[in-house]
Amino acid sequence: MTENQAEKLADREASNQSEKVQEEGVRERNIPEDSTGITWFSKNRKYITICKYTLFVITCGAVIVMLVSQWNKTKEFIGNMVGVLSPFLAALLIAYFLSPLVENINGFLQRYVGKGKAKKSIKYASIFLAYVIVIAFITLACRFVVPQLVESISELAGNVPDMYNKISGFLLNIENIYPDLDLNFITDRLNEMVPDLVNFGTNVVGNVIPLVYTVSVSLVRTVINIILAVMISVYMISGKKGFQYQLKRLVYALFDEEKGNVVCSTCRECNDIFSSFLIGKAVDSLIIGCICCLVMSILRLPYAVLISVIVGVTNMIPYFGPFIGAVPGVLIYLCISPKDAIAFVIMIFILQQFDGLVLGPRILGQSTGLGPIWVIFGITVGGAYFGVIGMFIGVPVVAVVAFLINKAIKFRLAGRKIPALEQHDTE
Repeated sequence: MTENQAEKLADREASNQSEKVQEEGVRERNIPEDSTGITWFSKNRKYITICKYTLFVITCGAVIVMLVSQWNKTKEFIGNMVGVLSPFLAALLIAYFLSPLVENINGFLQRYVGKGKAKKSIKYASIFLAYVIVIAFITLACRFVVPQLVESISELAGNVPDMYNKISGFLLNIENIYPDLDLNFITDRLNEMVPDLVNFGTNVVGNVIPLVYTVSVSLVRTVINIILAVMISVYMISGKKGFQYQLKRLVYALFDEEKGNVVCSTCRECNDIFSSFLIGKAVDSLIIGCICCLVMSILRLPYAVLISVIVGVTNMIPYFGPFIGAVPGVLIYLCISPKDAIAFVIMIFILQQFDGLVLGPRILGQSTGLGPIWVIFGITVGGAYFGVIGMFIGVPVVAVVAFLINKAIKFRLAGRKIPALEQHDTE
């Protein structure tokens, strides 16, 4: 074999070898190839990822459009789902509010009783004592407060005609003194209220049997749900660390370590803001309600328990709560005795000054960090969309949103290597 023939044979073998390698690569990647040797499709991870995200966005958009277009069915479905999950939601709420009490009791027992030993037994003892304290408090409230509330409401209902006559006479005297002042709309509204009350009583008497049946069924269902909620809340509190561990696993499965740390710390801080405000405000309102009842009893003002409960509950609403709670008492005492109304107004003013300057700052501190305008914004928007409950939780929700926005702004400024501007007085 000559030298040229050897070179041609070597070139032919190299060409055949490269063709085999290409065919094997195509076969491994399942790339279709026609008779001409042209590849019509090849995998590309970048475009496959884009297709996945596109399909995900289209699917989410279609689901949102379907839910919004059939909003009545969506609300019905959500309502049914909430009804089914109501024991679990109530258990979550109970566990959320009882967890700080359980932790405080557990810390006390660990420090003075267990001294680092028998941690599991002390944990269950802490849960048991927390539920005993709360149940005892509710029992005492039902034993002493509820009967007086019922008595006060019944007495007020019996005094409605006298109050109506006094208000009508008061408005008539004002019209005689100021003839140009038109108060007919108030008189017409009062005249409409009395027949409505009579019709309501007649309808209740006529439908007493269905009403008793409905109330009985609702009462049994409520008792069962309460028992389930308490039992589930016990498991939630006892397995709190397990739930936290599972949530952390989920977070770190979705994000890398650095982002996972940021997500966990942010959720922890949001929870601190939300819970510290709600629990602190609840304790503050309970103390204010008890002080109000004590002072009204000393001043011998009637309906002390009923009005104190109203004052304590409405005190949960920042800024506007004291005014909302004072209005029913002022109206009731104006119909009974103007002197009592003046004494009540003075007492409420002093009590709310004590709450705003002494008690509130000691219990709440700077739990929200919001300015007055944002507090009013949270109350207004929450009350407009969710009623009284929205007024309660509007402020902590706005505080959490403001914290998240501030954290995002700081992150963006740090990413652009722009130092965050320090807050200073602009006056």
